[in-house]
Amino acid sequence: MKANLENLHDLTWGYRAARLLQVANKIDLFTNLGDKALTLTELCDACRTKPDMTQKILIAAAALGLITRQGHLYKNTEAARTYLVKGSKLYQGDIIAHSDAVRAFWDNLEDAVCLEPITPDPSATHHSFIMAMHNITMASRGKIFQENVDFSGKNRLLDVGGGPGAYSILACRDNPSLHAVIFDLPETIAIARRVVAAENLSDRISFVEGDWQKDPFGKNFDAVLMSNIMHGPDSMAQMKMEKAFTAMLPGGILAVQEFLLNNDKTGPLTAALFNIMVGAYAAEELISLIRNAGFVEPKLVFNDENVGAGWVVAKKQR
Repeated sequence: MKANLENLHDLTWGYRAARLLQVANKIDLFTNLGDKALTLTELCDACRTKPDMTQKILIAAAALGLITRQGHLYKNTEAARTYLVKGSKLYQGDIIAHSDAVRAFWDNLEDAVCLEPITPDPSATHHSFIMAMHNITMASRGKIFQENVDFSGKNRLLDVGGGPGAYSILACRDNPSLHAVIFDLPETIAIARRVVAAENLSDRISFVEGDWQKDPFGKNFDAVLMSNIMHGPDSMAQMKMEKAFTAMLPGGILAVQEFLLNNDKTGPLTAALFNIMVGAYAAEELISLIRNAGFVEPKLVFNDENVGAGWVVAKKQR
């Protein structure tokens, strides 16, 4: 295998698809479907599973080419019928179950390698999460943002849940008259201050410590950036969007990045796997949410299904 950034990310996240397959096999999803077409409710009754998570499993299974969806009905693909239905001559469910049985060793591989147990550090976990956003932005996603989101002529950018400040940094680099405000939790702001200082942009990027569940976002911004904070129906997305609208001046620009499912909710795989753990909107759902908050002319300006980066821009009417 040739080492490159794409392969590295595939290796980093490859376990998610494996776990999806193991769990779908364990609940007899494919066997219960067999040669039939079933609704979500019928599948949940057969598998004894929760509807919300079962639907997420089905979306990801469809993205893997194992399930098809026709309206409200789900069916096995030929590959699933051949290899994943109990009783099939070429059934592979037992080797999948075996892979699940030995998974504990791989989950605890560090214990086999290290002389002393590694004690989890909650602060290090948070730091890794925030800086992970910086990693992926500066290595690849930042270029996508710069090529598809135009903040030229804007003066005050609000970066909601801005994490390490990577997008504010890139926006300020590209727009000399722009000043940015990063709104995030105190422990995240502490990290962002160091990142921004290292980029010599402390004079143009400032910080507001706050909690979007209870604090206003401020006012008089002519640009608002919301990157990966609208994670599906359970993320209070509508509330965040309405607060962004209130904070923005007429004529301002909104830019939203999200992992986006297709409108049929049968993939793509990157967004479907993300949806299982966190949540995700279909593109048309996100655009509708933006419009319902009062913004006009929402438009999907970029969507890379493999990377999982989808950008929607909109305006606040003058």
